[in-house]
Amino acid sequence: MKFPKKKIAFISSIGLLAYANTAISDEITLRVGSGHPIGLLAYTETAHSFFAPELKRRVEERTDHTIRIQELHAGAVASVTEVLDATRDGLLDIGFASLIFEPSNAFLHNFTLFLPFGTPDGHQATQAGRATLEAFPELIDYFETDFNQKYLTGSCLENYGLGTNFAWSDFEELQGKRIAGAGVNLDWIAGATPVTSNLNEAYQSIQTGVYEGYISAVPWWASFSLYEVADYFTLVNFGAQYVNSVTINLDTWNRLPEDVQEILQEVALEYEQATADLCVASEQEGIAKLKAEGVEVREINEQAKEDWANALSEFPNRMAQEANTRGLPGSEVMNFYMDQLEELGYEWPLRYEID
Repeated sequence: MKFPKKKIAFISSIGLLAYANTAISDEITLRVGSGHPIGLLAYTETAHSFFAPELKRRVEERTDHTIRIQELHAGAVASVTEVLDATRDGLLDIGFASLIFEPSNAFLHNFTLFLPFGTPDGHQATQAGRATLEAFPELIDYFETDFNQKYLTGSCLENYGLGTNFAWSDFEELQGKRIAGAGVNLDWIAGATPVTSNLNEAYQSIQTGVYEGYISAVPWWASFSLYEVADYFTLVNFGAQYVNSVTINLDTWNRLPEDVQEILQEVALEYEQATADLCVASEQEGIAKLKAEGVEVREINEQAKEDWANALSEFPNRMAQEANTRGLPGSEVMNFYMDQLEELGYEWPLRYEID
C-alpha cells in the first residue's frame, strides 16, 4: 500500500525536525509501532513491556544519549497490512509486523504456517525459526533490498487450537461443521466447511450460528470472551508460529550512533526470547482462565491428530511448490525447519513429504 504524499511529507518533516534536534540536544526520537493493540498478542505486549523500556534504559545508562520512544500500536500509523510499507516510507522507524498479513510481500516468511502440527512450544518454534532464517540469509536480506529496512529479529505467535460450541473427540466429528479462521489457517480446516472471519467478528458469528468454531490460540479465546458463546476448547496443537518481524528503517538505522545500534540489536534478540517466554506462559494462563470460567479444555487425542495431519498431507508440498515457482527456496526452507524441530526433540505426527 502506498501512503498519500502529503502524509509522508508531513511525517518526514517531523522526522527531520527530530533529527535536527538530535544533533543539538543528543536526544534520539524513535517511532515504533504495529497494527495490533498492546496486550492482545504476545509480540505487541513484549514490544511495549520489554522492548521499548529496555531500549531506553540501556541507551541512557550506557551512552551519552537520551532517547524518546513514541509507541504507535493498534493501527495508529499503520494497520496490520501496512507495517512493512510504513517502515519503508519512514512513517515508523521500527515496525513490529505480523507477516501473516503480508501474504504477497512475505510469502515464504510464513513457512511455519505452511507446516501445521509443528511444535506447540514457543521456545522451540523460535529457535528453529531463527536457525532457518540464518540458514537462508536471502529471507533476511529481502527486507533491505525490497523494503529499505534492516531486519533486527523475529518472534513467535501463540500455539493455535480450536474453540467450538460443541464437544468433539474424533476427527470425523468435525465433518459438516462450519469452522472459521483467517489467512493461511483456513487451509488447515479439513472435512469441516471453512469460513473466512476474524476474531472481532467471532463472538457474534458463533452466537448467531454463522459458524460453530474458530481456530484460535487459548489466550485469545479468553481475551475476546469467546468462551461465553463457545465453551469447548481443544488443544489441537497446530503449533506456535515464527511469523513476526522487527525491522528498522534503513535511513534511521544509518543515522544512529554505533553504540545505540549495538544496544538496539542486543535488545532485539532478548525481545525475541521474552516473546517466546510469553507465548508459553500465556497459553498456561489462558487455560487456567478458561477452566475457571467453566470451559471444557482438553488436548486432542493422538488418533484425531494423526487423522487431521493425514488429511492435510498435501498442503505443505503445495505451498512449497508455490514458493518455488516464485523463485524462492520453498522446499529447502520447509524441509530445513522440519529437520530443525526434530533435532530439538520434536516428533511430527506426520513427516510431510516435500519435493
